[in-house]
Amino acid sequence: MDRTSNDIATQLYEDIVIGAFSFGNKLVEERLAKAYGTKRHILREAFGQLEEIGFVERIPNRGVYVRKPDPKEVRELYKLRALLETHATREMPLPAPKETTDELRRIQDRHSAAIRGLNFREVLHLNTEFHRVQYSSCQNDTLVAAIEYYATRTHLITASKFSDAAVMENVIAQHEAIIAAMKGHDHAVLAACVQNHFDMDRVDQYEREHNLRHEHQGAVPGQQTAALGRVWVTR
Repeated sequence: MDRTSNDIATQLYEDIVIGAFSFGNKLVEERLAKAYGTKRHILREAFGQLEEIGFVERIPNRGVYVRKPDPKEVRELYKLRALLETHATREMPLPAPKETTDELRRIQDRHSAAIRGLNFREVLHLNTEFHRVQYSSCQNDTLVAAIEYYATRTHLITASKFSDAAVMENVIAQHEAIIAAMKGHDHAVLAACVQNHFDMDRVDQYEREHNLRHEHQGAVPGQQTAALGRVWVTR
């Protein structure tokens, strides 16, 4: 069966998020079409879908590149997500239904195992599933859709360097705190757990590295790559 542009966009999205392609990497049509087993016009349609969510950019006469988000945009997106997601906690019934917390428990057990097994693609899938179940309990479909949309927008800069064990263990601890808070009665505690899941220090770090990268634009391409690699994972 021929793969659709949606299939290709999903795979390329995941490959970018888990770090197969870094900021500024050129996405060469011929190579990717062969690697993904698709035709170039299908690949171009996939590029268009990723361009709409800010993952790639087309540079005239040069090609398609993994987009490097501006720090101001990153900060604004994080602040908006924190606002939406803490608001959602106020619309959640507490304690959450047992079937909801049981489902979160099941997902988190798999998520923790995927982290420790270095299965990065599975980590991405299970993290998305965890938060979808979490926020669906607010019973406001429009709010849930907005949260998921902006989460997708920020995955470009929130989910690389999965191999940082200390960071990932902290993510596990934050998820465990969310589950515990959803079993409780205090909306303020749950909101604090959600707010804590947004590490604004990492946004500051991204801005510093972005500025440093631009200061070194005159360097020979590739020389600064190791020092300026992507540093993330939170959400």
